[in-house]
Amino acid sequence: MIEINLSTKGKEDISNFGGINWSLVNVKFSLLGIVLLYLLPFVISSYFESDITLYENEQKELVKENRTKLSELRKYDSIKDQVRELEEQQEALKAKITVIKKIIDKRRNPFNVLKYISENTPDDVWLTELELDNEKIKLLGYSTSWKSIADFIENIKSSIFFNGNVSYNKPEGATDKIKNRRVESFEITTEIVGF
Repeated sequence: MIEINLSTKGKEDISNFGGINWSLVNVKFSLLGIVLLYLLPFVISSYFESDITLYENEQKELVKENRTKLSELRKYDSIKDQVRELEEQQEALKAKITVIKKIIDKRRNPFNVLKYISENTPDDVWLTELELDNEKIKLLGYSTSWKSIADFIENIKSSIFFNGNVSYNKPEGATDKIKNRRVESFEITTEIVGF
């Protein structure tokens, strides 16, 4: 059998402590590393201290400017509300204008009808009264000639503004003479089909 000498009590190795072989560690570099580890932040902060204070001051100025701008913007909140109200009023006015346009389109303007009558009345026909009631028109007048009255009636019948049915009557109590001249009085009634 082999005998093993297990007694190592007298020879303890100091270089191996805590699982690290301290004989392999370079003490100079370790001390340099520790010194750099603790001194480097102080050196860097002192080197860039002027820049850091400059940037901190700039940041404070920007924060201050931002606060003033925000306070100015809060002043415009009432203007934003007014703009919103004006936009709502504008939409309401647009709706009212649309309704008014529809009403105007439906409204009957007799201008074109009256213009046609005035342009197509013979020279020796005079109108004394014109009555417009919805779509009916009544013309009262006189002329020195029956032919002029007939031409006037034909002009009304051929118009695009009237339906072509013209009723002719001699008004009761109408004068037969004006300034000692014989005249024929008439009453013409017809319906308007387009204004």
